[in-house]
Amino acid sequence: MNINWKTKSFVFRLIDFFNLPNVLYFLQKNVTKRSRVRDINISPNWSQHKLILQKYNATDFIFEFGAGKTLAQNLYLSNDIDNQLIVDLNPMLDFELVEQSRKSLSSQIDLKHNSTISNKKDLLKYGITYRAPFNAENTDLEDGSLSACISTNTLEHIPPDSIKKIFIELHRTLKASGIVSAKIDYSDHYAHTDKSISLLNYLKYSDLEWKKHNHSVHYQNRLRHFEYIELFKMTGFTVIEETLEFAESNIPDEVVSLWNGYDDSWKATAAHVVLKKS
Repeated sequence: MNINWKTKSFVFRLIDFFNLPNVLYFLQKNVTKRSRVRDINISPNWSQHKLILQKYNATDFIFEFGAGKTLAQNLYLSNDIDNQLIVDLNPMLDFELVEQSRKSLSSQIDLKHNSTISNKKDLLKYGITYRAPFNAENTDLEDGSLSACISTNTLEHIPPDSIKKIFIELHRTLKASGIVSAKIDYSDHYAHTDKSISLLNYLKYSDLEWKKHNHSVHYQNRLRHFEYIELFKMTGFTVIEETLEFAESNIPDEVVSLWNGYDDSWKATAAHVVLKKS
């Protein structure tokens, strides 16, 4: 479904104004169907996380913030991870979608645990604990208790100040050998449903102009790769692996002129970074 991005922005503005986040979920599940689960294709993002966790022997106890509705990634990882604590700032879990995810995955791979999931107790059989509401900025986890943190296309939806607080907390709760495996989507998310605009369209706007379209239910921080790297270093992490994707070959001239002189990584549309405690 192709949706004009300014029309979509207007709908988000109404949802924000009337404080109706459940309306957004209804639209995603039943109208745009972007939340609906059919046949799941195992995402390269999940495979990347699994390989990194195995490579750095970080499969004991992992943490994920911004887990979402379907837990498909977590069910996939449950074959190789002992325990997962997955959290959301606000309750997001939809057990109907979780069960659909399990059925789809089980038709493609042998799940070590493959029983019906209808509640949080059922998730425990897979080594998965779900908690929401949960603020990743200030957890009740013990110092050095986590072997890893994974994040998939979540960081771009978090304000920079909150990202800094989350990573300070991760530095406290990760083991000395602990790692962070993060996939970040640097593209304008409005371009995901409006193919007429560039993946970097939102970079042409000033902060004041963008504020009109940056609603709490569809927040995008617009940070570029080099800014994330600076933030990670500031909070005590070292980059040990990074892979950048450049999926936009036709960047508008007005965007290029605004970002001319910055590190070329501003053009990246996505990245996978692996961090360790400094």
